[in-house]
Amino acid sequence: MDFPLFAELNLSLHSGELVCFMGSNGVGKTTLIKTLAGLQKPLHGSTEFPDNQSVALVLTDRITSSLMTVYDLVTYGRYPYLNWDISLSPKDYEIIDNAILQVHLESLVNKRLYELSDGQLQMAMLAKALAQNTSILFLDEPTAHLDLNNRVEIMNILRNLSRTAGKTILIATHELDLALQTADRIWLATPDRKILQGIPEDLVLDGTFDEIFQFKGFDLKTGKVSHEAYRKVNIHLEGNGYEYLWTKNAFERNGYEINSSAVLKVSVAQKDHKLIWTLSKGNEDLSFFSLAELLQSLEGKILKV
Repeated sequence: MDFPLFAELNLSLHSGELVCFMGSNGVGKTTLIKTLAGLQKPLHGSTEFPDNQSVALVLTDRITSSLMTVYDLVTYGRYPYLNWDISLSPKDYEIIDNAILQVHLESLVNKRLYELSDGQLQMAMLAKALAQNTSILFLDEPTAHLDLNNRVEIMNILRNLSRTAGKTILIATHELDLALQTADRIWLATPDRKILQGIPEDLVLDGTFDEIFQFKGFDLKTGKVSHEAYRKVNIHLEGNGYEYLWTKNAFERNGYEINSSAVLKVSVAQKDHKLIWTLSKGNEDLSFFSLAELLQSLEGKILKV
């Protein structure tokens, strides 16, 4: 018996839009993407595309032909357009070269796939999809198991493609932090087999993300892990910009509470292109040139009390 993963769907994608499809593991994101791409038929309903629009799909399946080069892999993106003699035209070569440039793989074109890192291989797979030169691009977990730099680079490339080339891009992903900062819209799968959609900020502010994911110890509205002020010590923190935010993070992570009425005051400022933290209590001022030193000093003062 067939079991529907989603019911009563009415979803649309638009040109020039980057959509991130999110939900818990096993909810059916990959299955829906394969259905939208035409790899399997829907149990009910239909998927409709405008005339003359085709789809490129990047799945998480590993490549077994690891002896081929990056350039060989990208050329496979042109195979759907070739006739029986499988000869590439000058236009095909131009499209292949452009796809390689778009994902910054110029220095790796002659590398064999087994020589690539996971991030480089994912870039090569993306270049292959771009070489298909379709208006619609579906990707399943394109940033899975990659380091931060590669994750950010892939998401930025996809966002730029949607903006500059007018491509319609749908990504199944667990990268909540990156999705919130790059997606135009989010599809959010719910436990009751529905998909909610909206812009990231609305889904954060109206509590939809919290309701679906039920975060444990993480406040999505502030983007921070919750910390317990176990030291019962208040600190009045003064400063601006990123240095203030990271100083606040260090204090809260170490069990202090930030309170503007506290007697113990810490200020952070730039001086001669260096950060200086000043700890003040009464008439005593102490300066520090790293947070580690400041925290160590505070620890000593608290232990002496």
